[in-house]
Amino acid sequence: MKKGKLIVGLDVGTTKVCALAGEVKDNGVEIIGIGNTPARGLRKGAIVNIEDTARSIKNAVEEAQAMAGIDIKAVYAGIAEAHINSLLSNGVIAVREKEVTQKDIERVIEAARAVAIPLDREVLHVIPSGFIIDGQNGINDPRGMVGVRLEAKVRIVTATLTSVQNLIKSCKRAGIQVIDIVLGPLASTEAVLTEDEREIGVGIVDIGGGTTDIALFYEGNLCHVSILTVGGNNFTNDVAIGLRTHLSEAERIKKTYGCAMLQMVQPDEEIEITYSGDKPPRRLPRRHLIEIIQPRAEELFSLIGEEIKKSGYYNLLASGVVLTGGVATMRGIDVMAENILGLPVRIGVPKYIGGTRIICNPEYATGVGLILHGAKESIAERSFNGGSLLSSAINKIRLFLKMGG
Repeated sequence: MKKGKLIVGLDVGTTKVCALAGEVKDNGVEIIGIGNTPARGLRKGAIVNIEDTARSIKNAVEEAQAMAGIDIKAVYAGIAEAHINSLLSNGVIAVREKEVTQKDIERVIEAARAVAIPLDREVLHVIPSGFIIDGQNGINDPRGMVGVRLEAKVRIVTATLTSVQNLIKSCKRAGIQVIDIVLGPLASTEAVLTEDEREIGVGIVDIGGGTTDIALFYEGNLCHVSILTVGGNNFTNDVAIGLRTHLSEAERIKKTYGCAMLQMVQPDEEIEITYSGDKPPRRLPRRHLIEIIQPRAEELFSLIGEEIKKSGYYNLLASGVVLTGGVATMRGIDVMAENILGLPVRIGVPKYIGGTRIICNPEYATGVGLILHGAKESIAERSFNGGSLLSSAINKIRLFLKMGG
């Protein structure tokens, strides 16, 4: 990668759009621009109004441009819509030269990828989860190994074609080209998970405004993906109703005074609720707010626990669960999660990669992950033709192998 190459990650969420600009340097990537703007035109991760979404994207990108002093033309975009699916597939080929080459790997992945995908689905990722040579299992990178029969197991991640096309169209309306679309929780793993965690078993749970995204890893491989249509907005709505205030004030109160557990709040603590116009603010015991938030948090982690157990990998998550997203900044949320899930829980703070330290916050996990993904994928440069985004399986495979699985 050349010094000075620009990589931009665009995290289009239900409640906010975040654009992060990073510059690739000799010693890594440095964040040089950040743009945040309230999201319009999205509901539970899905785009419901292209014009509103395009304006939100444009505003976020322009803010990042102004901070970085550069012109942004193309982005790596994150997606986390409710109808993400994944499936396992196998492929088998004969090794041509008796020694496995990159071409053999590409052929066997193509064979594994050759499964019937519904016409209303779009392939986002084709992720190898292991290779077998002449019956020998547990091979992550078979290049250079001797054999006559090569098998591959892959996990194919798909999204609805409509969601992918609407995201691309919204970016295009904002004057932005989409280089690649990446599943949000997979991008977040780049920023917050370690290789050891992925090897011995870990789950990443990204709690955004409209969705909660779950990705589970074991033996270094992605083994389960699911999206729940609940998130931070549910907390905000509950607060607005319970305290009889408007949504923007409920969001402010949640971020300023929110806590997931009543026992962490002192009996004499108070919160202030403000109103528009001449109506004076009022003060309430903070425990009234927590009595609204805690049941919603308990319900959310119960749903997350059910989803993890349903996957069949619950007992294999030795590293537990890593929380990211805006809700992960709420006080006591990790303790609440640990109590309900019965697993170790930590807050996923993106690793500092240079530039501003503002990004060392769970809210920026997806954005930072998109930049790290883009910096790696620039090794296997690929283009987007402006029509349907037909994911290049070959380049994804090359990227995967360069990342070390």
